Amino acid sequence: MDRVSVVTPTFNRPEPLRRALASLFRQTGLRDLEVEIVVVDNSPDANARIAVEALSGGAPFPVAYVSEPRPGVANARNAGVGAARGRWVAFLDDDEEADPLWLSALVEVARQTRADAVFGLIEAKAEGGRDIRGFAPFFERRIDRGAGADITDLAAFLGTNNSMFDRGTCLGAEVNFDPRLNEVGGEDSLLLQRLTRAGRKFHFAPRALVYEWAPERRLTWAYVRKRKFLSGQIRVFVQNMVDPRNHGVVAFWMAVGLAQAFVFGAATLATAPFGGELSEKMAARLHGGLGKIFWAPRFRLKLYGRGLVS
Repeated sequence: MDRVSVVTPTFNRPEPLRRALASLFRQTGLRDLEVEIVVVDNSPDANARIAVEALSGGAPFPVAYVSEPRPGVANARNAGVGAARGRWVAFLDDDEEADPLWLSALVEVARQTRADAVFGLIEAKAEGGRDIRGFAPFFERRIDRGAGADITDLAAFLGTNNSMFDRGTCLGAEVNFDPRLNEVGGEDSLLLQRLTRAGRKFHFAPRALVYEWAPERRLTWAYVRKRKFLSGQIRVFVQNMVDPRNHGVVAFWMAVGLAQAFVFGAATLATAPFGGELSEKMAARLHGGLGKIFWAPRFRLKLYGRGLVS
């Protein structure tokens, strides 16, 4: 029987972690599949241990607790992969909630297509019931393709949140996620670029839905601008980190950034006198373009840890 390991890294978010784990315990359609959950506690004082042990008592699947005190998102993901024993390794972040059919939908597509990795949809929700419609596009992943579609060409726009990888073809290295990106982020984007270079194929599971819960501190346009700037940087600098460096793609994305800076910069100026949501959205997209231009290390913000853009 095939086994899938779900890796959930966590850092000082006890309540979101409980929600994420509860959603994993509600997974259905897994009759011919063994499941294990690996929670990686990235806090230096291992403060998630008690909560995980309490929750695992009544869990329908084995729950393994792993302490990785070295700070950084890459370290946490690497520790999770190292502890996982499944044929497939799925990732669910601690601020996400999985639909009951999430895992079975990922596995179904993996089996049908023999995909090296499978990705699902991400829908945004707001903590506290706030209206998130204006912010939602900046937190979501929506792909307009059919079930099982090859989405390898969209690798630059994907990430490990809501994903599943074939361990044998994708995660064979001792260090799969680059620790140099522990605080900046983009460690998953770099892995995906390396996998596409190696000829790996990614496929789409539209029924594999997760909800990303945005806390109040993220629902500001200042945060969205920083997030877009960082995502623009990641789009470029991972191409500069693959071996050999992909200078042509770096130049392409920088050209895209220049075009976006021109178009959305003009749109920001044009809409600024009127204020409102449209002006804020144009400014956010302007920052996405600027990130593709100013991607060098000296311009990078920190996304994780005490830098806490995230």
